[in-house]
Amino acid sequence: MKCFISIFTVLFAFAFIPMKSFADEKVVWDKTPIKVILKPNTEKMVVFPLKSVRAKIPAAIASSLTTLSVNGVIYWEASEEFTDKRILVQDAATQKTIVIHLSSNEQHGTDEQVTVLFPEAKTESSTSASASTEKQEPLRHGYETLTRVAAQHLYAPERLIHVPEGMHRINVAQQSDSHLIRGHITEMTPVISFSNAGLYITAVKLVNKQKEKAILDPRDIRGKWLAATFQHATLGAAGEITDTTAVYLISDRPFWESF
Repeated sequence: MKCFISIFTVLFAFAFIPMKSFADEKVVWDKTPIKVILKPNTEKMVVFPLKSVRAKIPAAIASSLTTLSVNGVIYWEASEEFTDKRILVQDAATQKTIVIHLSSNEQHGTDEQVTVLFPEAKTESSTSASASTEKQEPLRHGYETLTRVAAQHLYAPERLIHVPEGMHRINVAQQSDSHLIRGHITEMTPVISFSNAGLYITAVKLVNKQKEKAILDPRDIRGKWLAATFQHATLGAAGEITDTTAVYLISDRPFWESF
């Protein structure tokens, strides 16, 4: 790990508010296939920016996939695991097509809703202006800003949450693991993740599973991280009200690739 940011002053205001849960991932259709991972025997809703959609299901998974399309929303439920299959989702009226890479996996699948968006349309003036100037690099935010945004989504009330330009929420498999922190018996679960100009920030829930309190040190974190910030410096013994906290991890690759 290269860096440890100390921003406890920024995070202190949120430290004792219960963590929130999340149920909506927004993805912009930029002609790159959109990855959707189902959890077997769990229904997942995908909302499309189209009025009436139909999905072309490959024969290989037709018997193990239930598909229901209603008013631009597709409800998918898989009865078993399967690897990536390409699904073409079309608007019945305009024939506009969105490509989905659909898979079903017990570990990585979630019931989290996915909302697909079209890119914002450019005006004529902005189009001509952009044609006459070089394409700007996406705005890269500092580590402190990335960490603050992740912390707000876990602890802050809705009115205080602000996602700056250039940051986008991405899907992260919310599976648990016990090997993130060396020297302590803790259970970690990634809760929410964002990307920004080649950087990734992931908020991870940490629960102490040992009978003694744990003193947290970023040097004990496994994985390849650019920066790490703990919500609290210590974890109470298992079963105490203070046995749970969060750690915010910044990397140059998605969470599970960096872990």
